[in-house]
Amino acid sequence: MLRFGIYTEQQYRRAGPQRRDLGAQVAYSLLDVGSEPSEAQVTMFEDLCFRLRTSNGTFRTSFPQRFVDLDAAALRWMSELFAPEVPLRIQDRAASHCLTSSDWAQRIFAARSHAEFEASDLILCLYELSLASGETYIVEPGGEPLQYIRPPFVLSVRHREPRRYPLNLWLGARARRRFTRLGLPEGWQQSETGPGYRVRRISCVHPRAAALAARDPRFQVRTRSVFEVTAQACDVLRTMNILNRAYFTEDQLASAANAVFDSVRVGGLWIVGRTLEEDFSNNATFFLRREDGWQVLGRIGNGSEIEQLALAASTSRSTRGP
Repeated sequence: MLRFGIYTEQQYRRAGPQRRDLGAQVAYSLLDVGSEPSEAQVTMFEDLCFRLRTSNGTFRTSFPQRFVDLDAAALRWMSELFAPEVPLRIQDRAASHCLTSSDWAQRIFAARSHAEFEASDLILCLYELSLASGETYIVEPGGEPLQYIRPPFVLSVRHREPRRYPLNLWLGARARRRFTRLGLPEGWQQSETGPGYRVRRISCVHPRAAALAARDPRFQVRTRSVFEVTAQACDVLRTMNILNRAYFTEDQLASAANAVFDSVRVGGLWIVGRTLEEDFSNNATFFLRREDGWQVLGRIGNGSEIEQLALAASTSRSTRGP
């Protein structure tokens, strides 16, 4: 058995509802919808992002109005913690395509005109590497290939094809080997052409979030890791659907919690949690940053699965010192 992929917008539209079962067999190059996409193209962008799987195995699942209840709860805590006239610095990390960030930012700006909002993620774009042979690779900024496109095939390079498609499995393995032999020079992503190849940058930022960043300097999108400590402490920091035991070890989660602790000022707010796949309910904990550790302010749903780990990490840290 074998299966072909979807690599044009026309094919995507013709596929109808069954395209939802194709996963990585839809070319990520279709994420390039331009700065003024139609509603159909925006839907296509969201559909692709919903199924995009990165090289480390995480999914970039997101959708409009995902955090309505979370945003409302955050705004209530912010109104209790910070006077209305105080200018706030807000970070939303692991924000995927940043649509939920832009939704939240606009709610904040409506109440606090002096707020500054930063949405961040490790992957804000992909690169389309087109070879002279007619083959194409879709590659992460760090150089990890995700897809191999050779019409009519669209194959996952990072994750093995199912065994029931032996030809696809063989082609995917061959594509992985060939990519390692390309010998791409360091910094190849920054050039449009090279010996035997062309490069095109594909934005992974939602068009509506990109439009907000273009028209409102208070809203910025940048590359940042959840393990990064910012030099200038922020007032509010959110990490949703990233600091989960399915993605990281206990030590890594403790390290991320410490990075957040060092990035939020005393008296600031940390929002951490996840959205359950079964019913898309949000479960999060709201922490107050004290001098000697975190204090739980409140929860929605069942709270964060790493709540006790974060409390223990901050307590241990204050005991032994920075």
